[in-house]
Parts: sequence; C-alpha cells; structure tokens
Amino acid sequence: MAITLAQLCRNAEKSYEMKLVAGRNGMDNTVRWVHMVEDSEVPDFLHGNELVFTTGIGHTGSDWLIPFVKSLKEHHAAGLVINLGPHIESIPARLTVFCEDNDFPLFTLPWQVKIIDITYNFCRRIIDNEEAETSLAEAFRNLIFTPERRETYAAALERSGFRENASYIVLAVSAAQGKSTSGLLKSNDYALWRIFKHSRTPAAMFFQEDRLIVIRQSASVEEIKRLVADISNAEFGSLLNIGVSDTGESLAAVTVCYKQAISALKAAQIKGADCIFYRNIGVYKLLFGVENISILSDFTETVLGNVIRYDSMNGTDFEDTLKVYLECSGSVQLTAEKLGVHRNTVNYKMKIIREILNIEMNEEERMNILLALRAREILNSK
Repeated sequence: MAITLAQLCRNAEKSYEMKLVAGRNGMDNTVRWVHMVEDSEVPDFLHGNELVFTTGIGHTGSDWLIPFVKSLKEHHAAGLVINLGPHIESIPARLTVFCEDNDFPLFTLPWQVKIIDITYNFCRRIIDNEEAETSLAEAFRNLIFTPERRETYAAALERSGFRENASYIVLAVSAAQGKSTSGLLKSNDYALWRIFKHSRTPAAMFFQEDRLIVIRQSASVEEIKRLVADISNAEFGSLLNIGVSDTGESLAAVTVCYKQAISALKAAQIKGADCIFYRNIGVYKLLFGVENISILSDFTETVLGNVIRYDSMNGTDFEDTLKVYLECSGSVQLTAEKLGVHRNTVNYKMKIIREILNIEMNEEERMNILLALRAREILNSK
C-alpha cells in the first residue's frame, strides 16, 4: 500500500543529518515516492503523497517559500526537505509556524549531503516496502484460497511476524454506493489506510475484488470496535460498508474468518449499515452458507413467486407490504404507521396476499416467507 514518513525517515537524522523542524503530527503521512521541485509553481503532475526535496536554486531570498509550501500542501505532498546552503541559508520563522499549524512535516538537510544519496535510499526503501507488502498479500491469498499449499505462504507470514497460534480477526471493507474502494483510499490522502494499518501487532492489508481486506493479529473485539469508531469519527463511516469476522484462534482459521467477513460485509451492504459483525448477521449466516445460488432462487420462487409476478403484472407493492408486515411481527398498526397508510389498507392487502399465496399465514409460513425475502435480498445484491 504505502510507507509512512516516520518509517521512511527512521535513522535519516543519524545517517544524513536530516532534521525535522516542524509538522511532527504529520509524520504518519504516507509516501509513494520522492521528487525534486525547484520551480516555485508546484507542478500539476504531482499525484500526492510525494516527499519533496528542494535546494532553492534559481531563487533569491526566502519569500517564495511560504506560497511554495502552501501549494505543496494543496497538492497533498507528504512533506518537504529543504537543502540548506547558498540558495536557502535558513528557515523563515513564518514557514515553521505554518508547517507546525498545518501538520506539514518540514525537514532540513545540510548542503554537504548529496541529495542523490538520500533520495536513492528512500526510493529503494519505498520499493522494498511495496515488494514486502505484495509478498505478504500473496501469502495471505494463498492461505485463504489454497490453504493446502502451506509451503507457498508459511515463510513469508513468519518473516512478517504472523504467528501460527495467534488469534486473528478479518475485516472486509467496500466503498458504499458502488464507488471504487481503492479510489476512496487514495482520494483522502490515505487517511483511511493509516487508520486501518495502525496496530500494536502485525497487520496486513490488500485488495481482493476491489474490497480492502484487513487482517489483524491478536486484536480484541473492543479494539476493532474502537477502530470502527475512529473511522466514523473521521467522517468516513457513511462512505464505507465494513464486515467483521469472529475471532479465529490460529493462522489456519483465517480462511474461515475471511468468509465470515465477506458475509458480514454483504449483510452490511444489503442493510445499508456502516459496519456489521458476523456474530450479528442472524439468518444471513444460513443463507450465505448456501453455495449453490440456484437453491436460494428455487426456494424464493416456490415461496414468493406468485406475489412477485402479481406485482410485476399489476403494478402493486404487495411484496413490500408483506416484508414490512413480517418485520413488524404481524402488527397491522405498526405496518400501517411504517407504510404511512390506513390500517384497513394493510388488512385488505394482506387478505389479497394470502389468497395469492394460498396460505393461512401461520407461524411456519411466516418463517418461510421471511427466509425467502432475505434470500431475495441476497439474489438482488448479486
């Protein structure tokens, strides 16, 4: 995914005398690459999340630095490294204040340090980090989809600190309303990535079918609830659907946890909920467990087919009335209030529905209809 500025700059002061002078609170910014910029007009080809280096060559004085840094901030740069020397002799106090107030990391680098050396080092570490995360993602994919091929993933997981007998929780995340999940991560400067990635113990993240899969080791349910709360507090909750698995007690359990998280995510999408834990999806556990979709389709047709066809041919809303009626536990008054109609209208519609389905609406028939309605939600979501 990405490496944070704090990770990238670890030991940079010791190795290159590169010092952070302002914006410490922005050190969790993610860095996709490094880039030299000398023009006071920040180029539009910056994609965001670049760590920018500048020597100030071609400029006189330091007045240009304030608008320069403001523009870098607007272009979502990760931070700025100023090479102190003949072109920029010192950092203006106003620049330090701006960077501190805006959590924009500002570094200084002595003139005698060759920029090529430090940028090469940083680029190499960015590439190494991406390769490590790609390797880790592939290891988890092998674990989930081909668990019998242990030799293809065991070593990579062990090197990354994922212990065989630790506990694991899996989250499946998707952008709401059909948007791109990967696009959403990038559009907010990887703020979501940082929230999901932050963990006391090893954590892995990768995309699978435009779903973000997050695997947390030794995380408690309370910790995951706090994570979800952090996302909601950051105003991302309404942009996402999240499914959370039960806790698995070994690496081998990650396969089951992944399936649980996907089921919980699908339930959240159907219900329009920000987050649902697998333990709370109720009857969907049974329905998502049916791998042969034709079974759900046949069951829905047998139980609800006549009502579905009647609505289609006559422009009625009997299926919706039936759904609300059952969700209101058969209360005509509550159904009428929820639909905004008179209770006599509900009684009339339910009479017609019973005739169409040729049922008495006893307890077993109600259960079958509710199951069929839930199965139809799943079929419609596919």
